Amino acid sequence: MPVIKSEAYGHGLVPVARTLASEGIYGFGLSDLDEALRIREAGLALPILLLSGFEPAWLPEIVRLKVIPAVIDLYQLKLLADFARNQGKSIPFHLKIDTGMGRFGILPEELPKALEIIKTSPRLRLEGIMSHLSCAEKPASDLTIKQKRVFRETLEKLTSKGVQPRFIHLANSAALILSKDAHYNLVRPGLALYGAYPFPEKKNYLKLKPVMTAKARILSVKKIKARGAIGYGPLFTAPKNMEIALVPVGYDDGYLRSLSNAGFGWIKGKRVPLVGAVSMRAIAFDVTGLNVVPGDEIILLGGPNSEVPAEELAARGKTIPYELFCLLGRCSLKIYLD
Repeated sequence: MPVIKSEAYGHGLVPVARTLASEGIYGFGLSDLDEALRIREAGLALPILLLSGFEPAWLPEIVRLKVIPAVIDLYQLKLLADFARNQGKSIPFHLKIDTGMGRFGILPEELPKALEIIKTSPRLRLEGIMSHLSCAEKPASDLTIKQKRVFRETLEKLTSKGVQPRFIHLANSAALILSKDAHYNLVRPGLALYGAYPFPEKKNYLKLKPVMTAKARILSVKKIKARGAIGYGPLFTAPKNMEIALVPVGYDDGYLRSLSNAGFGWIKGKRVPLVGAVSMRAIAFDVTGLNVVPGDEIILLGGPNSEVPAEELAARGKTIPYELFCLLGRCSLKIYLD
């Protein structure tokens, strides 16, 4: 099995991008111009869509890297139009519509003004129309139904004005799985790419395979007597004589402090509870009776059989799997197995 080690600690963008490119995707949806630079430096020429708008200072690099910006308000649309005119360059873009999420995107009533700017800016190329669903994991909710309706009405208004963008996209991971009427001709899977469910209660819809495992090695094993304290606070006092395994991982590595007394790991074929507070660079697990020694490997997330499911660990930390994927191991060496 080929192994690729990342060139630097903490950034796994390029190996993931290469894998996705080999699967025949149209392009990449990013929010960070630095990520676009990494992809281009890696020799990947697929389209890159900057999903969350842009800062004015980014525009020269957007053009140089052939990045397609998503325009999220009329201010950005005017900026892009002025830049295209001043530089004498034709710039493609996607226009984002706020259909009810209340975040990025022009409001539906601002569409006429947006079309006026586009009409008077011949160097702008409206290549796509997009929006984002607030609660796509609930396809029957009033808000999801309303957002889909507003998006359809926006498309009808564009058609009536003779505007036919090449790409139309609305669906994230949850909508890709649950809402066929939101697919149009481009979709934006995110969480599901990593094998996590956007709706844990509906796992029977399909089988996803987790692709990320976070591991560490036991640094030290020590005995704690009954009523002995473990860690800061102390948030945990041993109810009996115990053996704890100390792991050199903590919130500096993205392991959430909210997992204090709530997280768990997998070692020696057993699930073991995290005991005490999550420190900056230390966590402790109850390994009583498992004959654990320094150097043994513990699974902190994922595993070959999803021994530490991201959905469950995230729920215990009062967050979502995506935050775990983004944070956990950000300072660690990453190895990619094909």
